[in-house]
Order: sequence, then structure tokens, then C-alpha cells
Amino acid sequence: MDNISSLLKRFSESQKSNTTPYFDSDELVLLIDYFLDKDDVPNLKAVIELGHELYPDNIGFRISLCRTLVEMEDFESALLLADDIGIKGNMDIDLIRLECYCELDRHNDVIELIDKLTALNSPHLEEAVYHTACVMNDMEKRYQDTYNFIQHALTMFPDNLALKSELCFNLELQGKTKEALTLCHELLDEDPYSAELWYMQGRLYSLCADLERSIDSLDFALTCINEAEDSDLEYEIKLMKAYCLYKNESYEKAISVYEELTLHEDFDNSEVGRFLAECLMNLEEYEKAYHVLKSIMDDNEQEDEVSVYGNFIYCCIETERRKEAIDVLSEALKLFANRILEYLSTLNMTRDQLTEPYRGNEHIIGDLARNYLSCSLHNN
Repeated sequence: MDNISSLLKRFSESQKSNTTPYFDSDELVLLIDYFLDKDDVPNLKAVIELGHELYPDNIGFRISLCRTLVEMEDFESALLLADDIGIKGNMDIDLIRLECYCELDRHNDVIELIDKLTALNSPHLEEAVYHTACVMNDMEKRYQDTYNFIQHALTMFPDNLALKSELCFNLELQGKTKEALTLCHELLDEDPYSAELWYMQGRLYSLCADLERSIDSLDFALTCINEAEDSDLEYEIKLMKAYCLYKNESYEKAISVYEELTLHEDFDNSEVGRFLAECLMNLEEYEKAYHVLKSIMDDNEQEDEVSVYGNFIYCCIETERRKEAIDVLSEALKLFANRILEYLSTLNMTRDQLTEPYRGNEHIIGDLARNYLSCSLHNN
């Protein structure tokens, strides 16, 4: 089979020449996956249309197209294609329908389809109810309906640990932390080496502000991860552990974990960097914190992060970069108005710190900076 670059070249040439190229179904699946991963909707739609044209009767390929529409969050079109495929008793089609019904908030249709599968004694009924529970929880709404659905599912499959885990997650989403912890303990008794469950327990302890137990649970979760598990789980566990260490004022340990995260393939600078910077600031390592925050600011993804701007301004002051502090403050005042002033006041920023290099006539402080200087801040 041609590699993806060759497939892309053939596809691009056909688009330019307005001709209908030939690809076998496996090649089309590769193209679909590629464009889906790149979030390239126009080309994705073009490949789907081509697939319809080339393989109108290939059930497996059409089901693959149906899943792609779900990934694109085009749930109405996915349902129409599922109807058009028309086969009964197919697990893939039933799961697609259930997911679409959930996403479109058609709860009655969910229940009706589950009832039909129950009446038919469907061999994939257990998979269907579990899949539905996962989708409903992931949507993080209609908590009570989801809770009722999972409770009913457990009357059908009382030994399904995965369903019990979804119930635990649902209780967490509802804010019923103590109930969730009790159930999580029971689940760990049945499956004591589940990294997912230890991670869940760590999250729940953190919600109870029991940071020591949270960190212990997360440490054990990391020991339970094996090579077969998704590396995303390890990343999420370490992210939670670092945050708990940060909240527990164990800044040096938190920094060590955050630095491990920077080496991970899923590293998100805006997600990790701001907490890493705050740890460094608490240790008065302002130069290092400045560079961490500078990299975040350069990403231009912090329009709603007052703390990033505030901490960056503070680090500029502490590292003798006062002109940069004024420049960033002017930008921040346009974005956040008084919110940035309130945040800076919590950092005990002083007027003298900000104005010291601007006492001479060679510097001009703009109106935005004057707004800061005239506001009521802590003055050491």
C-alpha cells in the first residue's frame, strides 16, 4: 500500500484536475484518518464523498464513514447514514446510534433502543449499556439521568466493574465526593492494581483537600501503569500529582514532576507552564519563572489567563525588566481592565517597583500605566 505522502499527492492531483481518482477502501480509511487528525474538514468531506461514490455497497467501509461523521460531531448525518446502511443487529451501528442520540440529547431514543436490545436478548447489550454510560458521563450534563441509567444497567449486569467505575465518576461529577470515595474503595478491593481506579481515588482525595492521601494514591497509580496502557493516562496522573504537590507547597517536588511532563509527547505548555512558573516564583527563582511565562505568552493562547499576565509582570519587575512590565501591563489592561489590577494587588506589587526607572523625562508612562499607579494597591 502506498504511504500516506503518496496517497496525499494522488488525492491532491485529482482535486486540482477535477477528476475522480481510484483508491481502495483501506487507502481511503488512511486518508480519512489523516484529515481527521489534522482537523481538515473540507478535504475530509471530499474523501467521504469519494468513498460514497466508489463503495456504495461496502458495509464495512460505510460503517467506517459513519464513525468518521461521529468524530466530526456531525451526528445528524451519522444517523442518516446509519439508517441508509439499514442492517439490523449490528453492534457498530447500534453503538453509533446510541452515541448520536446521547449527543443530540434524545434521551428517550436512548432508552427505547436499549429496551429493544434487551427484548431481543442482544449479545452486545452489555457493551451497548456501558458505551452509553461512558458517552453520557463524558458529556457532563444530565447527571441525574446518567445516574439513573447506570443504576438500572447495574441491575442488569451487577458484576460489571467498568459500569461501577462510571457510576463512581458520575458521583464525582455531581459533587458527591464522599459517596464516590466509598464506591472507589470498594472497586479497589475488587481490582487493586487498576491505575485508572487509583487515579480516580487520587482525584477524589484532592477534591476533599486531603492532598497527602491524594499524592500517595497517584504514586501508586503510576506503579500500576504497564506498557500496554495508553501513555495519556500516565500524563494525566503526573499532571494531577504535580498540581497536588503545588497545592501542598512542596514546590521543589512539583517542579521535578512538571519538568518530566515537558518531555511528554502530549505536553501542553499553557497547561503545565503556569503552575511550573508559580512554583518557581514561590522559590524566588524569578529568572526561570520569567522564561517559562515568556514561552507561554509567545504562544498567544492566554487571552483569558489573568494570572499568566500578572505573574509575568511580577517576574519582569523582579528581574529588572521594568519596561517590559509596563508594556505587558498596557496590553493586559486592554484585555482585563480592573481584573489585572486586582490580581497584581494580591502579589503586593509596589508603586516604587514599577515606577523607579521611569522617573526621568526620557520615559513616558501611558495612561494605562497611570491607571495602575493610581489604583489602591498594597504598598510595602
